[in-house]
Amino acid sequence: MFWFALLGLVTLPGIHWANFLLYQHQRYAAEPFLLPLLAPALGGRVLIVAPHPDDEVLGCAGLIQHLLQHGISPLVIVVTDGDGFNAAIRLKLREVRINPQDRVLFATMRRTETLSALKLLGLPPSHVVFLGFSERTLAESWLLKGDSQPIQALAEWMEGWQPTTVVLPSRYDDHPIHAVVCSLGWAALAELKEMHRLRQIPRVLEVLVHYGEFPRPQGLHPDCKLLPPTDLLLLARWYALPLSPFQRERKWRALQSYRTQQVPLTWRFLKSFVRANELFAEPFPLTSQPDRMGELRSLLAGLDIVRVQVDTSSLTFTAKLRGKGNRRFLYGVQWWQPGQAPKLLPVTLSDDKRSIVATLPPNFDPMRPTMLTAFTGFEGHILDVAPLPLTKGVRP
Repeated sequence: MFWFALLGLVTLPGIHWANFLLYQHQRYAAEPFLLPLLAPALGGRVLIVAPHPDDEVLGCAGLIQHLLQHGISPLVIVVTDGDGFNAAIRLKLREVRINPQDRVLFATMRRTETLSALKLLGLPPSHVVFLGFSERTLAESWLLKGDSQPIQALAEWMEGWQPTTVVLPSRYDDHPIHAVVCSLGWAALAELKEMHRLRQIPRVLEVLVHYGEFPRPQGLHPDCKLLPPTDLLLLARWYALPLSPFQRERKWRALQSYRTQQVPLTWRFLKSFVRANELFAEPFPLTSQPDRMGELRSLLAGLDIVRVQVDTSSLTFTAKLRGKGNRRFLYGVQWWQPGQAPKLLPVTLSDDKRSIVATLPPNFDPMRPTMLTAFTGFEGHILDVAPLPLTKGVRP
């Protein structure tokens, strides 16, 4: 143990500087792709959808400040209560065995932290909505059971708010809840558009939080820039919103409101979003997109989706895996179009066991907005989610 500790102390500075060298390389590659994001161009009714309490601060604390300075008060919707973070529950509540009452208490704590954080940014509680879905069941209930309650809840608030811009979590996010909420958000917009319940088609931006070593370098570096991963540069228009030193300081103070999240490793990662800018993506309408090609996410390669694509001529949907699939794992593809019940498509493993293959329904209409969501899991738990929104007609 002594020699391992000594080796760690010796190599730590090298790792630190290597991260900064990689950051500089990423900066030279990514900066030419960054476009300026002007808050007034987002219109007067901005809706921010956060998967968990704290995501609205991580991705949008600077945006919220910019909007308020221009007289625009955004609406923030928090989809889940973040009640699935077992390590934080045990640490903060000093419980070894977590019971349902512990989760309710933890969820209440996280809601209180959200209101405190947004109050520091100048946003009143009347502009914060908690949908109250459980992080522990949202993915399974939507993807496995086809529960449309989350779509309906999002659609009701979107219809009431009539947004000019909607900010969703990224389709490329590694966290399954972020990816699921992206899928639900696009589905809610498609439902409203199809039923003519929106006065205008809003602009949609996506915010990336979890993606390998993003953001690099990790830790509190407020003078560094937030940069898109190089393998995603050509898949979206990337917008940077610069933050003044004052705005960065307020974002840092707002983030510190989340005391439940100040646990080892997690807190270092969260501090990485206090940067000189915030980052927003406007993904291109693609029928094929990568999902962290070749990069390790789980110890079992057969659970990692690395690419999803649809062939509208043959009505075939394919999700490529990082390794060989295994019949003990859970593989699925969900198909959804407005006015239709979510449908789990029958899936098979390809001959080389490196792809999930599904046939789209005969009534699939490529001219209508469609949500195709591939997922993998184990023992009933969803572990990787890869949405492919086909957004024809749901883009301005």
